[in-house]
Amino acid sequence: MSRRPIAIIAAIAVTLIILAVIFPGASLVPALVIAAFVAIPMLFIFTRLTTTVGANDVSAAFGRGWPKRTIRHADIVSATPVRNTWWHGWGIRFISGGSMYNVAGYDAVELVLATGKKFRIGTDQPAELTHAINVRLGTR
Repeated sequence: MSRRPIAIIAAIAVTLIILAVIFPGASLVPALVIAAFVAIPMLFIFTRLTTTVGANDVSAAFGRGWPKRTIRHADIVSATPVRNTWWHGWGIRFISGGSMYNVAGYDAVELVLATGKKFRIGTDQPAELTHAINVRLGTR
């Protein structure tokens, strides 16, 4: 089942609640129009995450390629599958020790970087992504 309809409804509902708090007593129609203009474009950006393991780097990009983060293999110390908790959330997140890109679910691959920071990439296939990265790193 696609999560997109549920995500659209949730995003519009959250936007309406925020608008109701900011502008109490405002008409529902303008608030709904504003919500649609804010929520729907965000959903097209943050409902798809594409991860690519290239010859020299790993990249994770939302939507049609923006926002995107690329990390060189030389900067990666390790890659391990992890399970996020519900409070890690979805989207671009700051987590303990680093950041995360995630669109749905709890599975991710955590990259530990040479700087000591962590970068988590949400995925439906954590074992396969970890293996692909480790093959490129020469650790497997």
